Amino acid sequence: MSPAATNIFTLTHNSKLPDLLDANQQWCHETTQQHPSLFRDFNANGQTPHTLFIGCSDSRYNENCLGVIPGEAFTWKSIANIVHANDLTCRATLEFAINVLKVNKVVICGHTDCGGINTCLAHKRAALENTSNNHLFQYLQDLDDLYHENKAGLLATTNNVKVQSRTLSKLNVQKQINNLLAIDTVQEALARSEIEVYGLLYDVATGLVEQVSENK
Repeated sequence: MSPAATNIFTLTHNSKLPDLLDANQQWCHETTQQHPSLFRDFNANGQTPHTLFIGCSDSRYNENCLGVIPGEAFTWKSIANIVHANDLTCRATLEFAINVLKVNKVVICGHTDCGGINTCLAHKRAALENTSNNHLFQYLQDLDDLYHENKAGLLATTNNVKVQSRTLSKLNVQKQINNLLAIDTVQEALARSEIEVYGLLYDVATGLVEQVSENK
C-alpha cells in the first residue's frame, strides 16, 4: 500500500483516544443524517437481526459488504472464518443468533487474499511453531490440512499464486459450511425450515461478493 493510500482512512497507528472519540462523533452525525430514526427508534429498543454473518477477522471487510446498517446483522469473526464444533464462542454465537434472536439466514463469508490461507499456501505455518505465535500455528492446522488435501489440484490447475489463494479461499468457505452444517443447532433449525445457510466470498480488490456454496 502506498503512503498516499493511508490518507483515505479515518484513523492511523498514531491515533489516540481523543481521535477515536472524534471519529465516533463524526460517524454518529453522518449516520443520523442518513438514517434519522435509526438509533432513537430502532437500535435503542433492542435488536432483531435477520442475518448471522460469520466472517474472517481481516480488517478489510465485515457485514457492511452486504449493504446492511446497524441492527441488521449479528456478527462473529474469526481468523480465516474457521468454524469448529468444539469452539465455545462459535457454539454460543450460533445458539444466541438462531435460538434467541431468531435470524433466518446464516452467512459464512470468506475473502480473497486471506492471510491464513496465504500462510499455508506459502508453507510458512511451520515457522510459527515454538514461537510467540504458537497458538496461531495450532489454529491454522485446519487450513493446512485443507491445503494438503487439495495441493495436487491447485498446482495442476495454475502456477498463479493469487489464483491458487482465491481457489483455496473458496474451498475453505465450503469446508466451513460443511462444519457448520454438522452442528446440531444448525441441523435442528434447518429441519424446522427456520434458516437458510449461504457461503460467500468477498473480493478485497472490488468489494463484491460471489456465491460459493449452494443455499441450504
